Amino acid sequence: MSLRPSIQQVLEGLRREGQVDELAGSRARSTLEVHQRTSTASPWFVKAFAAFGAWLAALFLLSFFACVGLWDEEEVFAVVGIVLVIAAVALRRTIHGVFLEQLTLALTLAGVGMAGAGVAQLGSDNAGVGAGLVLCLVLLFVYPDATLRFLATLGAGAASLYLLLELVSGQVMDLGLLACTGLLHWLFLQQARLRTGKYGDLVGPVSFALACGLPAAMLTRLASFLVETHEWSQTLPMPLLTLGLTAITLYTAWLIMREHDLAPSGAPGAAVFAALTLVAVLTVHTPTVICAVGLMALGFHRRSSLMVGIATAFLLASGAWYYYDLSVTLLAKALALMGSGLVLLGLRLFLSRRFPQAPSPVEAR
Repeated sequence: MSLRPSIQQVLEGLRREGQVDELAGSRARSTLEVHQRTSTASPWFVKAFAAFGAWLAALFLLSFFACVGLWDEEEVFAVVGIVLVIAAVALRRTIHGVFLEQLTLALTLAGVGMAGAGVAQLGSDNAGVGAGLVLCLVLLFVYPDATLRFLATLGAGAASLYLLLELVSGQVMDLGLLACTGLLHWLFLQQARLRTGKYGDLVGPVSFALACGLPAAMLTRLASFLVETHEWSQTLPMPLLTLGLTAITLYTAWLIMREHDLAPSGAPGAAVFAALTLVAVLTVHTPTVICAVGLMALGFHRRSSLMVGIATAFLLASGAWYYYDLSVTLLAKALALMGSGLVLLGLRLFLSRRFPQAPSPVEAR
């Protein structure tokens, strides 16, 4: 059974609650037919060829700039990049079509790269990263495309963490990682309300960009001890980072239980909080484990197969890192893996017996 319910299941649930009438199913089917005719009129291979042609055209344009020697003119290179971004945004907001959408996307990314590289050549690497950060934040609000908003969020997050590490300290960067984790949990927990707001179109791209970027950032942070530099030596201790991530995960579990009408102060809440705390204690030097558990809880709560897949891959990578970490003895690794597995299995058995769920009418049939 898939995590996401079908439209028929949703409509039947709303009909039982008296929210829709008996004709809602036929109206929904008519709307879906119109959507299929308008949004999927072109076959996938036609869209693929149009996208390939757009990116190839952008590549030829960049090669032209390189051939005429703009790479050696830092000021002109940066200005041309900004002009490309402005022109691509204006074109994307006025004209629609698969080819033009991919062309403007490629030109925008190329323009951001040209502007950042030109500023870096004029000043420093930090200045170039800062210019890229500003452009990504601006594009996040003015460019009407989910793909670019996803990439802009990734770029803005990576640039922010890099600047915090280089200009302030590793400890502030760790606080930034905790802030990104809290923002991700908040977006997933409040997405139903946020999607109806003024910036509802940003919720999906931003949340999934954070879900993809956070595991990479956390794994990079975990491997920071392999790089002996002054910046990485000033980071927070791993147990302290685990403590912050555990607090975020526990608060998320509390909100999820309240949304499902379960008493956080009762037996189920005590069992869940004890299990999460024990997992964090067993893997105190590997904060990515409790972070991955929190992402998985969000994925199951919002019935997002993509989020569950990301969290599962993150958890497997974290477990592999924990197992091959040379700073932990083999006995401690075996006990932690066995203990965490037994805790989660015992928690599932306890909750399934204490709070059995009857199958829905659709599943019963």
